Amino acid sequence: MTSKERLLAVLNHQLPDRVPISTYEIVAWDENGWWNLQPAYRRLMEYIREKTDCMYLIGAYLKDAYMEEHMEVEKWEENGDTFIRTTIKTPKGDLTKLDRKPADINTVWHIEHLVKDESDIERFLSIPNDPKEVDISHIKERERYLGDRGVMMVDFADPLCIVAELFEFGDFTIKAFVHQDLFTKLLDKVFELQIYYLKSMLQKGAGPLFRIVGPEYATAPYLSTEYFHKYVCQYDRQIIQLIHDYGQYARIHCHGRVRNIMPHIIEMEADAIDPLEAPPSGDITLSEVKEKYGKDICLMGNIQLRDLEYCHPEEMRAIVIDCMRAAKEGGNYVLLPTAAPINTQLSPVTEENYMIMIDTALEYGQY
Repeated sequence: MTSKERLLAVLNHQLPDRVPISTYEIVAWDENGWWNLQPAYRRLMEYIREKTDCMYLIGAYLKDAYMEEHMEVEKWEENGDTFIRTTIKTPKGDLTKLDRKPADINTVWHIEHLVKDESDIERFLSIPNDPKEVDISHIKERERYLGDRGVMMVDFADPLCIVAELFEFGDFTIKAFVHQDLFTKLLDKVFELQIYYLKSMLQKGAGPLFRIVGPEYATAPYLSTEYFHKYVCQYDRQIIQLIHDYGQYARIHCHGRVRNIMPHIIEMEADAIDPLEAPPSGDITLSEVKEKYGKDICLMGNIQLRDLEYCHPEEMRAIVIDCMRAAKEGGNYVLLPTAAPINTQLSPVTEENYMIMIDTALEYGQY
C-alpha cells in the first residue's frame, strides 16, 4: 500500500497492510515548515520522509472583510523575540492583545488576551460577521505535491477553541461556568463564521481529513462533562456532519482526560481521535479505549512527547511494542506522538528515540 492508501484504509475502518506511522505536527514533506528549516532536524526529517505516512497538517486563510478594514497589527523585536500587538476597532470600542514569539522555540506566548472583562465581551459581540470566500489554492497545490505519500489534513478550530483563547485561561473557565448565556452568545457568533468558512473550503475540495481542535477546553479538570455536551457537541456535531456531507473525514483533537467524553465523541460520529495521552497525562489506557471504542473510531496517538525526549532506547522500544499490543489488532489505529519538539536544537536522545519509534512500529505493525 502507499501511505495515502494506508491512511484512507484506517479512516474507512478497513485493515491496512501495517499500522500507519505519523509524526503529527512534524510535516516532513513541507519544505518550508519550521522543522525543515532547522539544521539540527535535517537527518530526522529525511528519516521521516523515507519511512512514515504523512498527514499533512495545513491551515486555510480565513478572511473577514470587517476585520481587514478594522484590525491593525504592529510588530517589533526585543532581544531577538518578536512582539505582536493586535488592535481591533469594534463599534463599541477597541480590543487589544499582545503576543510574544521567542527566537529559540516554536511557540507564541499570549501576554495580553483580547477579552479581559465583560465590556470587552460586548465589544467582541458587536463586531459584524462579514466572512469572505476561502482560497484553498495553496492546499490543492500541496496535495498535488504530496501525491501518494500521505493525505492532506486541514486544521480547523471549533467555536470553543476560538472563544476560549479570547480569554486568559482562568477567566475562560469562570466565564464558561458562571456566565453561560453570555458565553453561549460568543460561541454562536463564532460558529456562524466557522461553518461558513468550512462550507466554503469543502465546496472547493479541501480535505480529505479535517483536524478539529478545541474540545479539550471542555474536559476535566477544567469543566465537567455536561459542559462538553453544551459547548462542544452542540456545535461540533454539525461541523462533523457537514464534513461527512462532502465525503470527507473528521478527526477530533483532544489532549488530556477523555474517558468521560468518549461516548460524546462517538455520538458525534467523529472518524478519528488524537492524541490519546497515556496516564497520568490522560485518564484511560490505550488498551481500554481500544476495547470499548476501537470498532467505532480510528484511534491515533499514545506516544508521549516526554518519552521521546527522555527515555532510554530500550524503554522507547518497549513503549511502542506496548502500543502495538494494545491497539494494532483489527486495525483502526495510527501510531503518533502526542506533540512535537519545539526547540531549535534537537537533542540526540530525542532524535534517536524518534528513529526507534519508527523502526519498532515498522517491525511490529505488520498485519
